[in-house]
Amino acid sequence: MTTAMNFAAFFRDFFEQRGVILPEHWQDYDFVSAGVLDSFEILTMVMAIEVELGVQVPAALLADPKNAMLGMLANSITELG
Repeated sequence: MTTAMNFAAFFRDFFEQRGVILPEHWQDYDFVSAGVLDSFEILTMVMAIEVELGVQVPAALLADPKNAMLGMLANSITELG
C-alpha cells in the first residue's frame, strides 16, 4: 500500500539526488513551475514511482495541471489503488 510517508521519502530522495531540497511542506511544491525537471526527468520520476512504489501511473495523471504539485500527484496516484 502506498502512503503519504512512502511518497514523502520517495520525493525527498528523488529530488535531492538532482540537487533540489524540497521544502518542509513538500505537498505544496510545484515541480513544473519550479522548472527543476525536464521532460526526461519527469519520465524518470514516473518510472521510478512505478518501480519503487509498485503503482502504475497513467499518462492522464501527468496531463492534469493540478498534479504538478507533489501532494496532488501523490493523492491522485494513491486514489488509483
